[in-house]
Amino acid sequence: MKKVVSLLVSVLIAVLLTAFAVVPASAEEGVFWFSAYNDTMIEGAGVVFNKPFTDCTWWILVAFAPVEGADNAYEITAMVDGVADGSASPLDVPEGGFVYGLNTGNDWASIVEQAKAAGNLESQWWYSSYQNDPDYYSTNFVNDACNSMIATVRTWSVGDKFVITGIDFETNTPPTSTPDLAWYSDDYVCVATYSVYTGGTELPPESDIPDESELPSESELPEESVPGGTQDISAVSEPAESTEAVSGSESESSSSSDGISVSGIIALAAGGVVIVAAAVITVAVVLKNKNKNK
Repeated sequence: MKKVVSLLVSVLIAVLLTAFAVVPASAEEGVFWFSAYNDTMIEGAGVVFNKPFTDCTWWILVAFAPVEGADNAYEITAMVDGVADGSASPLDVPEGGFVYGLNTGNDWASIVEQAKAAGNLESQWWYSSYQNDPDYYSTNFVNDACNSMIATVRTWSVGDKFVITGIDFETNTPPTSTPDLAWYSDDYVCVATYSVYTGGTELPPESDIPDESELPSESELPEESVPGGTQDISAVSEPAESTEAVSGSESESSSSSDGISVSGIIALAAGGVVIVAAAVITVAVVLKNKNKNK
């Protein structure tokens, strides 16, 4: 009897742990593409600024402030987009946070050739620099990874929250698995990530988890009439899976990455608790009645 009850108690505790487990704080991950820190002169790149900066008028800029009490979670506090017309102005770096910026860069190889073909190369404002650094002005900084990230950032809004990994303010080391390649190379790989932050339910203190010694003894279990001394516990139906419609922006969604809502997860776990508890009482009563009939 005690072994059976002990086993069922263990199952009950496991279900309780599942019910209060930490809900994933983020949804599907994407690449948080950047290749430099605090560099306003770089082209066709993503840059993270953690100190004041100037210029960047042809950039898209996003200010991120840390979410209190959450690791690597940030909230967008300001945005400006000057990629198309050079109208952007530098954003203040939030305390404890950073500003993320991107610019499309130039295809200098094509621009130089066009100027040569038009016969006006020497009149270009960048001509003197071209003479001093011809290698730079034969480079195409435009790349798909940067342009794709700009398109992604344009879907974000002030108030959105994200979990962001890969930023290292101690060494300012770019998060890449291909450090020998230029950031504008098609084969360059950035390993920083971002995902929508939705918060989560905290795991209860260990002292809140019921101890076996605290459960009711056999004498405290309720008497129950069982015809023939048996009861088919398989007849207890499981609760239907609960789902919840996702409303508002992704940053406000409480659904887990596989589409099951937080409340749905808790409801399923709670249903499991009820089933296991019922099983404990039923088996206890069955075994007690058997002992009476002996």
